[in-house]
Amino acid sequence: MSLGRIYDIPLKQIDISNENVRVAEPTKNLEELAASIKRHGLLQPVVLLGEFGKPPYSLISGQRRFLAHQKILRTKTIAAVFAGNLSKTQAVVRSLVENLQRLDLEYQDSARAITELYKMFGKDEREVQRETGLSIRKIRDFILIDAQATPKMKRLLKRREVSPADVKRALRAAQANLKKAEQLLDLIVKYKPTAHQKRRLVLYGERDEKASARRIIEEAMKDHVEESIVISIPKGLRSALLAATKKLSIEAEELAAKIIVEWLRVQGFVK
Repeated sequence: MSLGRIYDIPLKQIDISNENVRVAEPTKNLEELAASIKRHGLLQPVVLLGEFGKPPYSLISGQRRFLAHQKILRTKTIAAVFAGNLSKTQAVVRSLVENLQRLDLEYQDSARAITELYKMFGKDEREVQRETGLSIRKIRDFILIDAQATPKMKRLLKRREVSPADVKRALRAAQANLKKAEQLLDLIVKYKPTAHQKRRLVLYGERDEKASARRIIEEAMKDHVEESIVISIPKGLRSALLAATKKLSIEAEELAAKIIVEWLRVQGFVK
């Protein structure tokens, strides 16, 4: 068997592996995917564990493509490549990385898979970073949300009504009170505070543990005088800043403020 070679594999010889990291709604928009495959062909083969000629095979990447062939297109075979005989950890890494590269996973699936890898690697976040290419901050965010976010919070994330940064802020402001954190997220969705107001939300919440969610959001959204610095940066740096905000799940203003504060601290201007 040649790794990387594409084979036509009978669907009946393929099982979905437990190491496939996609769990949430694998059949969502399946008709659209099937229509695209029918028109353009299968652009990316599915990935299987095992050795060609020795079925059954385990699917570790391409679950939705497989289901589209099986349930809608009703084909007998599918184009596939073999990843060889990987360990459980290697299979999870392979499935996770391939899905992340295509931005093909629900946030909760990513968080669950990253947390599983973190545990497999003895809670060594640097090892997870080496295997996935994700930043340490992003890894920590996934682990935090998988561990602390309630089902309601994860539903809000899934519907993209809130961001991962919003969930982190609500958890911090609520100081481990999950009901209050959920209420804060509901208020964020309703009132749509600015990035500055969201930061103040955390400050007020951490300052007064007994404050209600309503009081916290009201205090955060009061008129507030802040000094702003307007700076011009080259186009290339603007692109880098936007890429960083997307990768780190943080607003541009907040990231720029953190960078300035860190530089001032390194230079000795901030104690």
